[in-house]
Amino acid sequence: MSSARELTILLALLPLGACGETSTGSKPRNVLLITLDTTRADALSCYGGKHGHTPNLDALAAEGTRFDLAISTASVTPVSHASILTGLDNREHGLRVLYAGGGYRLAEGATTLATVLAQHGYHTLAVHSAFPVSRFFGLERGFQVFEDLQAELAERDGDFRWDVAAFQRRSDETTDLAVARLGDEPFFLWVHYWDPHDLARLPPGIDPREARKLASPEVALYAEEVTYMDAQIGRLLAALRARGLDDDTLVLVVADHGQGLADHGWFAHRLLYQEQIRVPLIVRVPGARGAPSVSELVRTVDLYPTVLDYLGLELPGPVSGRTLRALIEGRPDAPRTALADQLNGYDWNAGEVRGRALDDFLYAAMERDWKLVYRPRHFAESELFHLAEDPGEQHDLFDERPEEARRLLERLAAAAPWVTEPFAPLADEPGAEDAQRALNELGYTGTAPVETDWQWTCPRHLEQRWGERGPCPTCGSPPLLIGR
Repeated sequence: MSSARELTILLALLPLGACGETSTGSKPRNVLLITLDTTRADALSCYGGKHGHTPNLDALAAEGTRFDLAISTASVTPVSHASILTGLDNREHGLRVLYAGGGYRLAEGATTLATVLAQHGYHTLAVHSAFPVSRFFGLERGFQVFEDLQAELAERDGDFRWDVAAFQRRSDETTDLAVARLGDEPFFLWVHYWDPHDLARLPPGIDPREARKLASPEVALYAEEVTYMDAQIGRLLAALRARGLDDDTLVLVVADHGQGLADHGWFAHRLLYQEQIRVPLIVRVPGARGAPSVSELVRTVDLYPTVLDYLGLELPGPVSGRTLRALIEGRPDAPRTALADQLNGYDWNAGEVRGRALDDFLYAAMERDWKLVYRPRHFAESELFHLAEDPGEQHDLFDERPEEARRLLERLAAAAPWVTEPFAPLADEPGAEDAQRALNELGYTGTAPVETDWQWTCPRHLEQRWGERGPCPTCGSPPLLIGR
């Protein structure tokens, strides 16, 4: 018997699921996407559980695949959600800030997952818990039902903000709406939960006065919010089972970004450290026995092509992401590089940057073991971390490991995510010109200095500078943005 024939017979005799293989059964009929706002990976028990007790999400992870190193494209809600819905990095989908003259609306040419599925006969529905995922940002594209909360951003203390308490739902209300919408198949249902973002609406029975007596009251209340949100997700998944939809629905759970919780001296978000852009990601494929966990680096942009892959649908065009199917099914896949950015200096809502001047413009490039946080206006303050040995990002190696820093700088230069001027007002936005005129009269055009002398350099020839965007005159490499 030939060795090839022997191998064929042996493989046929192996039990299903051996050697990392999986039984995917027939393709799923429905899709449920759950996004968790402001939820760190380690907020879930199945990820280490320092900030919450999450038995329902843990059970879902046990049934599916837990990704241990999933990276978001930003740590601000509309930007990161745009990447989840389009499979595109920020520079490609065009939604870059929470609010400014422009740059806060999904680009006209960006195709959402909802658009594709609606074209293939899916009922597309969204139920949301807060304003930052509303149609204000263009995220309603492709949805036939869009239960959002619309607000107006008003100027206060030099920033543009909305009434957070008035324009959010607690997760029990969101779940009630979502359960009521379960119905006609096939469906794509996106449910967004907001609870951990702030303390404006606490879970029932929580007395904030008692919580303030604790050593770290905000952290304790954050954990309570995560735990309550998990209970409501449990209600949603139970409704799916009760209606006989559980075995026919692809379920994906992902956070848009995390929360500082005082790590790196910052409680909120808008930075690019791991506690803010490493997010929980769980995928459960009905009828499949996939890998229980994946340690390889993946991105939130990978969800869009993954869904279409499992539904047997073609991508309508190029995307930044790549299907996760091989990793879910226990097969090797080529390594990925993750990109993220925060344009706080051009975001009228980012008043926090006044207290963190070095974090006005942040760009990150990350591999499984190495991560660069690049500060183009403060080059020497850029940071490099060896995540394999320093997952908490406590030891900056930017000066000590220049070869690793240069390699990731080259990745950034090739991706070209740069924005070099404040966003112009959107032509079709009501009141945009009046808002811009009022800001100009106040002498306010952003939350960080924007009169930067942006120039270009080369990751390989940092001693060179030139004014016009173009390749390095010495080696032809893509240019790296730098400011002074």
